Amino acid sequence: MTKILKNIAKLALFTTTLLTIGCATMFKPTTHVPIKVYADQLEASIYLDDQKVSESFHQIEYPVKSDKTFNYRIEKNGFEPKTIIIEKKFNTFAYLNLLTFLFSPVLFLIDHSNDALFVYKSPSENIKLEVNVNFKEKTDTTTYRKFESERDKLKNNKGLIQFNGYVTGVLVKDSDGKEYDLKSAPFLFSPGNFEVQSKFYTTFKKDGYQHTYTAKTAITSKLTLQPASATVVCTDFDNAKNITIHTLVSSGKPNPYLASESVLKGFEIFRYCPRSNFMKSFDI
Repeated sequence: MTKILKNIAKLALFTTTLLTIGCATMFKPTTHVPIKVYADQLEASIYLDDQKVSESFHQIEYPVKSDKTFNYRIEKNGFEPKTIIIEKKFNTFAYLNLLTFLFSPVLFLIDHSNDALFVYKSPSENIKLEVNVNFKEKTDTTTYRKFESERDKLKNNKGLIQFNGYVTGVLVKDSDGKEYDLKSAPFLFSPGNFEVQSKFYTTFKKDGYQHTYTAKTAITSKLTLQPASATVVCTDFDNAKNITIHTLVSSGKPNPYLASESVLKGFEIFRYCPRSNFMKSFDI
């Protein structure tokens, strides 16, 4: 009996180690993701370590095996500047290893070797700026002038057109009449004039029931897409008029940081859409 119990204990230890090693190493793909910073005010200047790097949105590739602290400052005329610090903090997922620490203390060493015990985390929401009518951003600095000179070089860089989540029947047509399929979104376009069409659609659960609503007719709007910029088509439904409506939100002037197509595709400009009036009517 003693031998059987020892074998069972060995098997349990072996199995637990295998399973928990998998848990330890799975933190890396979910935590080692680009650090993203969004200002709640579009066209707000974003400074990283006192260098102007972007407007509205900025992203850092995850710095592996680094303990660097990143100092961001967000500025826009008429608003109080705000500084945020992004640094490594303890990864709360690593607490799961405490459940098996007695069986496999090596898990903490694995997490440490994977740079997974302490991780960088992006702000979960857009960084909010408070109104200060007296604030004016300094435009005579070297970094500001350099950013503006780079902006002037942007003419043919592609831009991004996105739609928010309450949408179906999407159609984008350029000035030559060519139509584009956005099923492979995000989709990049050469700058120019476009017609965008969509219908309001949503599905949600409330009071234990699944609700689905699709507007009967689509709406078409016109927009001008700037190079190295993004525009989101915020589709909503007007209950009073019983029609689909569009609100167009643009990131503004060409942004040198968004000249990189990979970065532009990662820009979630749809987060700047106003809250849906239709969904507010359902208190959602």
